[in-house]
Amino acid sequence: MSILRKFFLLGLIILLAFVLRLWKIDSPIADWHSWRQADTAAVTRNFIKHGFNPFLPKFDDMSAISEFPVANPLGFRFVEFPVYNIFVYPFYLFFGIEDMYHRLVSVFFSLGSTAVLYFLVKKYWDQTTAFLSALTFAILPYNVFFSRTTLPEPTFVFFSLSMMFFSSEWIEKNTKINLILAFVFTSIAFLIKPWAIFFYLPLLYLSLKKKALKRFLIFSCLAFLPFIFWRLWILQQPEGIPASSWLLNSDGIRFRPAFWWWIVSERMGREILGATGLVLFTLGLILKPKNGNYFFHFWALSIFLYFAIFATGNVRHDYYQVLFVPVAAVLLSAGFLKLTRGENNFVPRIFTISLALILYTLSIYFGYKEVKGLYQINNPVIVEAGKKADEILPKDAIVLAPYNGDSAFLYQTNRKGFPFVPTSIKDLIADFGVSYYISPNYDDKTNWVLRHFYAIEENPKFVIVDLTKVKKDFNDKDLEP
Repeated sequence: MSILRKFFLLGLIILLAFVLRLWKIDSPIADWHSWRQADTAAVTRNFIKHGFNPFLPKFDDMSAISEFPVANPLGFRFVEFPVYNIFVYPFYLFFGIEDMYHRLVSVFFSLGSTAVLYFLVKKYWDQTTAFLSALTFAILPYNVFFSRTTLPEPTFVFFSLSMMFFSSEWIEKNTKINLILAFVFTSIAFLIKPWAIFFYLPLLYLSLKKKALKRFLIFSCLAFLPFIFWRLWILQQPEGIPASSWLLNSDGIRFRPAFWWWIVSERMGREILGATGLVLFTLGLILKPKNGNYFFHFWALSIFLYFAIFATGNVRHDYYQVLFVPVAAVLLSAGFLKLTRGENNFVPRIFTISLALILYTLSIYFGYKEVKGLYQINNPVIVEAGKKADEILPKDAIVLAPYNGDSAFLYQTNRKGFPFVPTSIKDLIADFGVSYYISPNYDDKTNWVLRHFYAIEENPKFVIVDLTKVKKDFNDKDLEP
């Protein structure tokens, strides 16, 4: 196959991936996992509102989020170094604040990941497997959805795959340009998420195989330095570092039956690979590589270690398994091609080819059936109420937008504040200057607020209350719920 034809086919795959990811690209941040998306998007928006400073990223939530909860009145957001937000910032700066730009940047990084995955698989497997792996990565419904969300994961996957590709090139060829690129991509991948370590096992395997372990370890120590400096820097503001120890095994679920049910059955089997794709993936996993290079098998092992170590996090949040998708696409594709090529002890190829096509097609279909609901806006009222609040409230107002701790509602108001009621409203007013209460429902708390303060917007869908205008004094006969 000519080089021109190869790039043409890869271009078609990338074009298909782009078109699929345009579905509902302009949706507000109120779909699946909107709380995490909103927190990420708020950082970029605050770059515009308060000045660009990636070393002090801030979001809208003032509540206690750290391991040892203390209020976060300045809204520091030290989860990952805001590489993703840095790429979105120019779009906001030149074209205005629109959620769509976050989604588009995620899409662009996902397209880049598709290309890098192709070259990585071509290098260690073969041309056909590389094309099919890129196609699978491009069209898996789970990956299509999460690669157009306002999350750092698509950016992280791109830098991690690039880290793997250029590090492997440097390990094998030891050229200066590959060393520089490997260093840049490795440093950035770890700055985004330390989970980049789970892409490292195949590189360690490769360095041992090529007798380059010593220089690879020296390289790694240097490439980790930016991450170490970042972690030391953020320790100055511990209130802005979200609690994370619970991700490990806080509920004791690791290796219990429920763990396997969630990870293997619900996530790998249903949501990501659509049941039948798990069959192809398993077949690819047990295949012995013709070239004797177990690069992808060590990669799969590394991801399984990630599932096991961060057991609670992976069970609770399905977007944590985005890291699994690249190697899943590779091994699924390898399993598919094994069936189509047949074996002497298989039934005739006409049957194995038909079976492979059926399993692959059903994998995509079942996956789509699982994830199509994720695109839905869970509660349109929070978007409507947020827009109204943004129209009528002072720009510097601090708001109380209770929504079960989900900051997606707070994000829609475009104001700093609290996504739940952490203490009495009287204390929130006195200690943090909270001046408005916004609610998308009329629960006991909201009705109590309406009895004691004047509403400036009240309709059947939502209410906005001015907490600076008291209607009825507090008393023991009408205690706050």
